[in-house]
Amino acid sequence: MLSFNQIFLVFLSALTVIVGDSIVKRISTGSTFFATLKDPWMLLVYLLYFLQILFAVYIFIYKGELAIYTNLYIIFYSILGIIFGIIFFKEGLNLVQIIGIALAILGGVLINYRK
Repeated sequence: MLSFNQIFLVFLSALTVIVGDSIVKRISTGSTFFATLKDPWMLLVYLLYFLQILFAVYIFIYKGELAIYTNLYIIFYSILGIIFGIIFFKEGLNLVQIIGIALAILGGVLINYRK
């Protein structure tokens, strides 16, 4: 089971990647692959991805379980991706997707529970 601090680091890990992915989406729209790679904002993206790696290393050094980390990471990343998509890219959700989000949150709680 992950501690509260480790769960918070998993959240930060997902947040850094979704912010980086959102920046990539923003700068790559209407651009070419190589023009996107040369955009100055990509330096921030690389930094954010590197921070995610550091968060993961820290969690694993302090006995975080891979199965728990990856599951929570995917849940946080998915939820944050939906939030960022709605807020920054005007994307939408249907009822089935909303139910899926609720189930993902419930699954994250259950997978981290131990007696």
